[in-house]
Amino acid sequence: MPGNPMTDKITIGIHAASWTDYSRRVLQGLLNYMEEYPSIQVRDFRYSSNDPNLVGNPPWTGKVDGAIVSAGRNPGILSWLKRGRVPVVIAGGDLIDSGLVSVYTDVHSVGYLAAKHLTEAGYENVAFVGYQKSDGSKRRRDGLATELAKEGIQLKALALKEIPLDSIDNSDAPTEETLDKIKKLLEKSPKPLAVVALNDRIGQLVVQCAHELNLAIPDEVGVLGVGDTEQARMSDPPLSSLQTPAIEIGYRCASLLHAMILGQPPKETVFEVPAQTVMARRSTVGWKRAAVTDIDRAQDYIYQHACDGIRLKDVATAVRIPIRTLEIEFKKQTGRSMGEVIREVRLERVKHLLETTNLSTQRIAAMVGYSHYSYLNKLLRDELNVTPSQYRKQQRLANGGK
Repeated sequence: MPGNPMTDKITIGIHAASWTDYSRRVLQGLLNYMEEYPSIQVRDFRYSSNDPNLVGNPPWTGKVDGAIVSAGRNPGILSWLKRGRVPVVIAGGDLIDSGLVSVYTDVHSVGYLAAKHLTEAGYENVAFVGYQKSDGSKRRRDGLATELAKEGIQLKALALKEIPLDSIDNSDAPTEETLDKIKKLLEKSPKPLAVVALNDRIGQLVVQCAHELNLAIPDEVGVLGVGDTEQARMSDPPLSSLQTPAIEIGYRCASLLHAMILGQPPKETVFEVPAQTVMARRSTVGWKRAAVTDIDRAQDYIYQHACDGIRLKDVATAVRIPIRTLEIEFKKQTGRSMGEVIREVRLERVKHLLETTNLSTQRIAAMVGYSHYSYLNKLLRDELNVTPSQYRKQQRLANGGK
């Protein structure tokens, strides 16, 4: 029988590749949840090789009350997870038809953000490069196709049979067959062409192939990855990448698993978390002028961190000038206060989340940097003269009740 959830110790295990940005962010989400529930402790079962080792029993067997697992559709994965004999939540989208509780990035938000970014950059020819063995890849492809169709663009798709693993030392090189298929896609497609990759690793392969074909990036070929990993930032040129909500996924996984351990299984098994933003870099937008003044740097910082709960003093600290001086100069040069710009960025994010998700106002408030949902209510009252629920209802009625 479950004990008192506020006092009894609960142990949650995490099983994922230890070297990936995604697993580190999922773990951070779990740790954020732990701060709210001190009775929870974590056991780390992340693996450090390319093989998750699905032989025998899971490593957490007999050691935890439940586990968060980042897993694809590996042979034997379902029976292996069952042998662990504890509740499991999957941090990913490849097993959503298995009956296991899964939390993953909402494919429609990925499609929406990718399509918006690429069409605004001027691309009218778009391709998707994914992976044959990933159900999540197919759903992401279909979500992108749906959004592009609204702009009159037909998506071209390539599903690779084999892709290099996101290995620790990058020793797992792509096969010649894989590179040849990407090159054929680039050669035969009309230009300029934008390629959306399943992840940043595949995005790097597209960049590599474009270089070998002497195709200019981004003038002839633009490349958009997914994940916003270190690989994207170290690519040449740096890879534009869609930032996935891995920290929020980790938090939601922990919340669901906690309830399951306490005998409160969710009524549904599939939970989608909307993607956040596109980090635009030179692979799609060319050489972007670097911030050259304190006000430029302040604006860049606000656009990147407004939804992280920043305050005016955080902006001043980032640009290293006194807050009062910054406030005066910011208003003089932009015509708006820093507080107004922060509110505008948050408002756009709130509107998108209300329009595209069923998340509660409490969760949305947290995702845009508010400590309490009452601040979210005030934001919409002040700016749009509606409550969050009224805005959501209005937008869904305007879109045919969807």
